[in-house]
Amino acid sequence: MANKTSNDKRIWLLAAYGLVTAIIAVLTLFASVPLPTGSGGAYLNAGDAAIWFSAWLFGPVGGAVTAAVGSVTADILYGSFIYAPATFIIKGLMGLLCGLLFKKIKYGAPPVAGLIMPLGYFLYEYALFDISAALYGLWTNALQYAFGCLAGILLIVFGSRVAFFQKLRERQGFEGRKE
Repeated sequence: MANKTSNDKRIWLLAAYGLVTAIIAVLTLFASVPLPTGSGGAYLNAGDAAIWFSAWLFGPVGGAVTAAVGSVTADILYGSFIYAPATFIIKGLMGLLCGLLFKKIKYGAPPVAGLIMPLGYFLYEYALFDISAALYGLWTNALQYAFGCLAGILLIVFGSRVAFFQKLRERQGFEGRKE
């Protein structure tokens, strides 16, 4: 019987990962506003808020997996194929680091982990194009960073007050970590 319960929990968690991965992709694609400039058709979107929420909800591994797969799916569907490899790594690292930092600095986790995004895309654009293109794209990534952190923290504050999300966190052993 214990094995069936363990399998049920894994299946349920996998389904939750899939749902949140899809939410990250959808919010990245459709809850967005194009920015007037940037080297890759930059846009302000709510995907990063969902990444921070996922890292809070699932911890480092779930945060990394859902962030990487959801964000790269959005890049591919958006037609930004050139950014897909960087997005997979950058967003995955953001989810991983944020999930790790929640244990120590709670609401400070998204702003600290979020610094990976502007730095990562700066380095990627520098390697792909040149320093001027990387510097030019830096401000759009800085705007996305600020928006994503603010929206994500608000989403986490809301989520921490919803019984369903607290129960999901308890199922994963996060019951002692109330933010």
